[in-house]
Parts: sequence; C-alpha cells; structure tokens
Amino acid sequence: MTESNIFERANGIYEEIRDIRRDFHRHPELGYHETRTAAVIKEKLQEYGVDSLEQPTETSVVAYIKGRKGDGRTVAIRTDIDALPVCEQTNLPFSSENQGVMHACGHDFHAAMMLGNAKLLCEMRDSFCGTVKVIFQHSEDTQPGGAKELVAMGIMDDVDAILGMHVFPDEDPDNFGEVLLKSGPMTTSADLVQVTVNGLGGHSSQPHLLHDPVLAAAQMIVLMQQIQSRYTDANETVILPIAYLRGDSAINIIPDKVEFGGAARTYSNEVRDVIEDQVRKIARGVEEMSGCRIDVDCVRGYAPVINDRELTETARKAVAKALGEDKAVYVEKPMNFSEDFSAYADVSGKPCIFMLVKAGNAGHFAPLHNGTNTINEKVIPYGMTAMVSAALEYLDENCGC
Repeated sequence: MTESNIFERANGIYEEIRDIRRDFHRHPELGYHETRTAAVIKEKLQEYGVDSLEQPTETSVVAYIKGRKGDGRTVAIRTDIDALPVCEQTNLPFSSENQGVMHACGHDFHAAMMLGNAKLLCEMRDSFCGTVKVIFQHSEDTQPGGAKELVAMGIMDDVDAILGMHVFPDEDPDNFGEVLLKSGPMTTSADLVQVTVNGLGGHSSQPHLLHDPVLAAAQMIVLMQQIQSRYTDANETVILPIAYLRGDSAINIIPDKVEFGGAARTYSNEVRDVIEDQVRKIARGVEEMSGCRIDVDCVRGYAPVINDRELTETARKAVAKALGEDKAVYVEKPMNFSEDFSAYADVSGKPCIFMLVKAGNAGHFAPLHNGTNTINEKVIPYGMTAMVSAALEYLDENCGC
C-alpha cells in the first residue's frame, strides 16, 4: 500500500471511525477513570487483529502490530483518551451524557483516529518491516500525567522512536488537513508554582503592628514578572501568569495568610531551573523585608516537547508524499500549551515528533478546553494518514536495523 492509497483507505473507513469518535464524545471520562473508553478500545483492537494486547494500567491500552517484510525497528504511535471537567454547550446530537465532563480537547478524535491507524496497519502488515507499538494513554490532562506513569513502567524500553499528534481547531470551519511540523521545541513546559504567605493579621487601621501577607504577596508577584527580563536571555520565553490569589474578604481586616500561584511555562529545561531558583530567592528576600514566612512549592509538571530534527524531516517527507506538499507545513514558532507527551522522550532519551493537524470547526469556533468547542470531523482521514505514513516512513528508512 503506497502513501497515496493510505489516504484513500483512510477515507474508506471514515464513517466507521467518525462513529467511534461520536461514541467517545457522548461518553467522556476524566483522567484515571477512562474505564469504558479503554474497554471499547480493547474490543476494537481485538476485532482488528493486532498481534498482541496489553493493559499496563487499569485505563491504558497498548497494542503491537508486526510487519511481515522482516526485522526492523519499533516505532510507537501514541494517543491520549481522557476528557475534561467541562460542561458541554455545543448542542451536538451526540453531546456528552456525562454531566460536567466533555471531550473539549479533541481526545475523542485522537482515540478514534488511533483505532483507525491500528486498523490500517493491521491490513498493511505485508508491506512493512519492524513493529508499530500503539499506545492509548490515560490521563494526559491531569498532572502528573499518564505518560510519566507509563514511562516509569518501561513502556519505552523496546521503542526506538515515538510519534504523537493533536488536533488544532481553526476559525475557518473548512481549514482542515494541514499537518504542522517543527523541529526543536514544539510545546512549553508546565510547572506549578504555589506560594503561601503567612503573616500576622489584624485591624487594617494598624498595619504598622502587623506583618501584612497581602503586601508581601503583591511584592512577590511583581518581582516574579521580572524573571524573564532580568534573569534569562532575551531570546528565551518565560510565561508566568498568576492564576489565583486568595485571602480573607473582610474589608477592614488584614488576613493572616495569602495564597497565590500559577503555571510557569518555557521551552527550555535550563530555564525551568532558573524560574524555580529565582522564585525561591524572591521569597527569601520578601520574607526578610516583610517579616512574613513564605512557603514556596514548585511542582515539576510537563517538560517541553522537543522534536527530533531527523524524525521531523522523516514525518514531513511522509506527509508530503501521502497528502501533498501543501499539507506538510513547517511552522517557525512553537505552541504555548504543554503536553505530557514530552515524558516519552524527556525521560527515555528516544527521538520524538509531535505534530498538529489543523481541524477547522463544526460550525462554531472556540478554543480547546471551552464548552462550545467543535471540530470538523472531515479532518479524521488526514490525521490517520499523517500518523500512519510517518510511522511507516520511519520503519522503511530503518528496515533491517
């Protein structure tokens, strides 16, 4: 099966995969609770005839599909399957039946397309060497993330390279099918910064007798915004917005305690270290000045996704052959969101490529994680073709290795 008829075959199973996607959308499940989703995936993989099937955790599924052209490398293709704690407002006929839970990040598309990939690859065994390891990962959107858990269990031990993909909605409903690629940083890290300022509260008419945690918190927040301009190279990115600030609500009482925090994002693991170091230094300085006790909790979340240069070119070449040169689009700027897909390469040291596929919208554009978000289902065969062709291109380049 050539690259061109991968797309033809993907279109041939479009309605089947679309219906699976709608089923997943109707029955979304939060991270670590994807029980029904995993059961459907397992049933479909058995139906498609994968060579072997594993369930490393209660709600993750892994399948192997072995090529019959000979020995070769093992490439993993990974998808996420969890939903979000979002109330759906799309009014789609297959809207969520699980109140307060929605597939608002496209993972229903990801999971369904990966089942389509597995079906295509099972039908193509005679045309490739090596092995494809298909990973249906639980809990991408709930830190610490399912990827870290699977990597710690050894999921990358028999893998030579790994591919991932995410749908990307667009304001133009018909702007779908372009595959966005970039070597180097593709997504940011996401580390939690949580600060508790303990002071001495009291009546607001006598601040000179108190240790004001509100003022101390405000000083910290302002100083933290200077980390990028004073402690990192101007070419580096530091995103450190404060997402919450909590104290008491009485207008004439300075509280004993204030809490604030947010997510720190960057494209460099070295800059992650700088951010944490500077936040702690700022806390010590403000402690000395304010008389408050400041506790800083920095929780390492997702590392940045760093796409391998050679693997990115392999994927670009495959997508161009399968979908046309105009569908394989190099982007200059990385994305500002994070992905726990990074753990597969960050921990194992194996090469990775994380692609985006433009997915238009289904009549109403809204960003991911929004209750009105919709995605054009016509993107399905494009996503399948891109992933399958890239995986097979990698195996073909390394046949017999």
